[in-house]
Amino acid sequence: MKRVVLAVFLCSGASAFAQAPAPGAPPPAPSDVPSTPGARIVTGSAPVVGGNSAGARERALDDALKQAVSQTLAAIVDPEARAAQAKTMKALEAKARSFVPRYRTLEDGEANGVYTVRLEAEVDETALRRRLEKGTSVAPPVTPAKIGAPGMLVAAGDKGEGTAAFVTSLVSALASANVRARAADPGETSVAAAAQAAARASLDQAALVTAEIVPEGMVRGTGRVAIACRANARLVTAPAGSTVAERAATARVFVDAEKSGDGAAQCRTQLGAELAGRLAGAGPSAATGASGDLRAVTVDADVVEPAAVPELVKSLRGVGAVSAAELTRVSAGHAEIRVRTRAAPAAVAAALSRSAGMMITLSDVQVSGDVIRARARLKAPANGNGGNP
Repeated sequence: MKRVVLAVFLCSGASAFAQAPAPGAPPPAPSDVPSTPGARIVTGSAPVVGGNSAGARERALDDALKQAVSQTLAAIVDPEARAAQAKTMKALEAKARSFVPRYRTLEDGEANGVYTVRLEAEVDETALRRRLEKGTSVAPPVTPAKIGAPGMLVAAGDKGEGTAAFVTSLVSALASANVRARAADPGETSVAAAAQAAARASLDQAALVTAEIVPEGMVRGTGRVAIACRANARLVTAPAGSTVAERAATARVFVDAEKSGDGAAQCRTQLGAELAGRLAGAGPSAATGASGDLRAVTVDADVVEPAAVPELVKSLRGVGAVSAAELTRVSAGHAEIRVRTRAAPAAVAAALSRSAGMMITLSDVQVSGDVIRARARLKAPANGNGGNP
């Protein structure tokens, strides 16, 4: 009888063991179906060096965005052309951030010394195709905007060199946001002329824009230079020329010192994506659906302890209305974080004040336009006696 019982026990245990996952087996892969048509689900990773989780996350983010651009190139360029232009393909992948105007963080975190980020990224396929046309002999067809999409004529509001180059970047970004857009001719730069030209081209609105590039110099200890750019736009109806809205946007990039010439182009591309999102959601055309785009909000933080910076970023990512939070600049006593959200800046500030992590305290939280300013400090140990009075 004992032998029978033992045999039944072993069979039962063997059955349970067969149904359980093998030790160390990877968990089931999450769904790779993006929520937005044309978006791509990608995963990037990077080792954490010296306990710098924030730096590792930035490298993991770069890796994920590079994969998104690589997948898009594979979809629009045939294998023979990619092999023949391998150097150009690598150059485009290296500038992946320039071709990803929007992304949403699905998962991120550190495990076993490796930081992993999983994203849903929207690649600006139109801008990628145009860069291919300029840099290689590959000339794939450009995907047209949807019929019935809102239309906008982009005119230079001044004669500055930065504005002239920025118009092209903004037109490309608007096209990727499903806005029919074209650049104005040299004689269509006044409000009246631009509004009339937009009407003749069957476009709903005209935007008069100005832009400037501001080199900020070397970032201490990095061998990289910072380049800032900003733009303003006045949106008017066609053909009346009535002002609908005024929008402004800023962007900043960090590039190797020997590649500072490329930094201006990267900054214009990012700036075009920022301003395009705000223009696409402004005025009467917002009802077409473009208003669902995420907006960019900058958190300008006064920070004394370096360890408070990753805690502040973690707190922002914990806010339900925030889709992504990216550390863009760190200097002595200061940190700048770019946040993607559909909520108003005041709502984000209020939620951040409530959900600040257990390691930091926030004070002097103020909102000015799309900028949230605050003081972030590490909390003193609950039973510590060695802090300053």
